[in-house]
Parts: sequence; structure tokens; C-alpha cells
Amino acid sequence: MRPVRGIVVVALLAGLPLTLAAWPQQAPLFDPTPWSGDCDSIESVPLRQHVNYDTDIQPIWSQRCANCHVDWGEFPEADLDLNPPNSWYFLVDQASSNPNATQIRVVPGQPRQSLLFTKLNCAIQDVGLRMPRARPDLPLDEQALVHDWILAGAPEHGDDTIFRGGFQPRG
Repeated sequence: MRPVRGIVVVALLAGLPLTLAAWPQQAPLFDPTPWSGDCDSIESVPLRQHVNYDTDIQPIWSQRCANCHVDWGEFPEADLDLNPPNSWYFLVDQASSNPNATQIRVVPGQPRQSLLFTKLNCAIQDVGLRMPRARPDLPLDEQALVHDWILAGAPEHGDDTIFRGGFQPRG
């Protein structure tokens, strides 16, 4: 009986590397490298764990985007109203109004899959133009702030977590 048990143990141990190789690997939460040469690297900007939409993100929209994405009784550009208090609702889990766009505007926890972040971060777009259109690009610290807000799950107001596991420093 003992030799059989030993053979089973040896067989299990021999198969372990194959099992581990087939196990899905978790992607890191943050990959600081731009996904193409046409996107800005935010690697040099420190990661922010606690981002408040009302006090950190909305001022970016109000200062840099609301000139086009406002609702003055008509439809804002791209059907995207970035004025408070509606801006969060127009962004998170919302499809783009562009029929050729396949990305969701903001996918909580996934900045690279969020159309908003690619529109702010990359010079070459799959659909449309880099934002803000015909104005200077957002500074890297503001791009990083939007990235970190999305990465944190795109909370509607404040982020009340004390410690969020899995966050990694940039670079």
C-alpha cells in the first residue's frame, strides 16, 4: 500500500508545474507604461489612493471641459454634460454617444478600458479626437488623478476606504 501512495504523491508533484502554468495570472492593477507611443506616461506622478469626485475630479471638468460639454437647454457635445451635479451620471457605466465607439465612457476599476481616460491620455484615438479638443492636453497630474479615480472604482463622491489592497506604486 505504501508504494502506491508514494507513486500518487510523485505524480501529483510532477503535475504541479503544469497546473500552475495553466492557472490564470492576475494582471497588475496598474501598468504604468503607456499602451502605445501615442499615449502619455503618468509613471512619474505619485499614485493617489483617495480621490474625491466632487473636489478633485469635477474641477477638472469645470475648468477644462465644460465649455463644450454643458447643457444650456440644448444637447452638449457628444451628449456628455460635465457640469455638476450631473457629470458623474453621464460618465460612469455609460456608453459613448458615438455609434462607432465600442468602449464605455468610464469602466469602474479599469482606466485602460475606459474611453474617457484614453480620450484624455492618448494622441491617437480609435474614435474621434483627443480631449480637450483644440485646447492644451491635460497636465500629467490631472490625467493621473482621473486614472486613479477610475482605478478606485470611480466613486460618485468620496472614497471612504482606509486601505485598498492591491494598489501598487507607479514605476
